Amino acid sequence: MRKLFLLATGAFWFLFSAHTAYAGFGITPPYLRSDALTQGSVFSQEIVIVRGDPVEDLKTDVSINVPGINQWITIDKGNSFILPKGATQFPIKITVTVPKDAEFGAYTGNIRIRTSSLKQAESGVSIALGAQVDVDLKVVSEIFNFEVRRVELSEAEEGHRLWWLDFPGKINFWMHIENTGNVPASPSKIKFEIYNNAATTLLETVESTNSIERVEPFATKKVLATLPTWLKPGGYLIKFSIYKKDEIVKTGELTLSVLPRGTIAGYVGYGFEGLPLEDKLSIVIPVATPVVLFVTPRLLRRGRKTKKRKSGTDGGGYSASSSVERPMARPSASHVVDLSRRK
Repeated sequence: MRKLFLLATGAFWFLFSAHTAYAGFGITPPYLRSDALTQGSVFSQEIVIVRGDPVEDLKTDVSINVPGINQWITIDKGNSFILPKGATQFPIKITVTVPKDAEFGAYTGNIRIRTSSLKQAESGVSIALGAQVDVDLKVVSEIFNFEVRRVELSEAEEGHRLWWLDFPGKINFWMHIENTGNVPASPSKIKFEIYNNAATTLLETVESTNSIERVEPFATKKVLATLPTWLKPGGYLIKFSIYKKDEIVKTGELTLSVLPRGTIAGYVGYGFEGLPLEDKLSIVIPVATPVVLFVTPRLLRRGRKTKKRKSGTDGGGYSASSSVERPMARPSASHVVDLSRRK
């Protein structure tokens, strides 16, 4: 009875003297979810441990209970670590590494985070508090998908002419892409319809000219699309369309400022890749034509020589390149000596 009284007294004292160490303890978000994992993919999610009044260090233990895939899941801080005094928020990163031979299907379970006071553990009386991360993962076949979180448009400089070549200005269009699929993904193209400032007259329709960088699965990254414009300095309205393969996934409107050439420090315009097709051909054809005229006759002569060597024969009707031995000529009768009558 006395032991029970002492234990109850100790627990009462601990709760009322050390309650501030545990006040407001929790985690956010309380789940680990993905329905777009595939074989060989890697998925990470940050979980933040929150404490209202962190007056002491806390020992923290993490246990993983997701049947069949415990070995896929790792914690960047390890399965045992210290929640430091003074930190109201303590982030940990949970990473799921799916084997290349993983079976398709759903995997559920939980990850438990248990904390305890180091001081009370030394005294022999300890009260542990914890939280649970619900795990819901699905391994499926390839999913190509992304979300456009934000877009940005830089000022552009006007184009210029060099000899007969018409170099356009370059518009830099930035996109913050979140890959929500399980394979690398990015927009297939960007289309701009450029209007006057009052949006009453369509002046240009242009498309992106570069290969847009792909974003890894479950990551968010800022990627660039470049588009040409031949407009003079001024203000314009852009109606943009972002494509996923042949599907438009996002549209919107932005204002574009085109400035005189040389205005923007460090600005790099288009080179050969930005020229119109007719300008590109005007360079390629004059350069390529002499090369073709010079090389083609030589290739033809070489082909005829090769053909002659393969089909050529000597005067006896045998191929000059044949390795077959010719039969030896029979001696004439005047050169035959009969040795049978000699003694």
